[in-house]
Amino acid sequence: MSDLIHGILLVLGLVLVVLGGRLFIASRNLLATGTKTYATVIDNVRTQSRDGHGTSVMYAPVFEYEANGQKKTYVPNTRSNPPAYDVGEKVPIVYSSENASHVRIVSFWGIYLGANILFAMGLPMILLGGGYFLFKTFELHNHY
Repeated sequence: MSDLIHGILLVLGLVLVVLGGRLFIASRNLLATGTKTYATVIDNVRTQSRDGHGTSVMYAPVFEYEANGQKKTYVPNTRSNPPAYDVGEKVPIVYSSENASHVRIVSFWGIYLGANILFAMGLPMILLGGGYFLFKTFELHNHY
């Protein structure tokens, strides 16, 4: 049973790290080939969620930028309280030359958040699963 659990951890960790690597490469490609510009924060949309501990209020920035002569808006999936950006603030962004709706904020977390999450989840799984099998192999070969 332990072999199965550690095997699943190892395989799942490898899958997450491979996906994280692909996302990292896609993010690097977007930075290298995308169009860089500045977006202006035009609003901070207030959202409320309720859980067992009450109501929490979060804010999502609404960015406006120009792509191919057209004004576009972008709302990232991130929320914060207090708002991360002030209305009127200029923020560097990059968007895909092929799809102007594929936008990322130019910052470490704006570009690499997804890859970092996948790496942070996958690497410990590889360590636990792979370490188990390495220890098991080492123990069998060096049995006293």
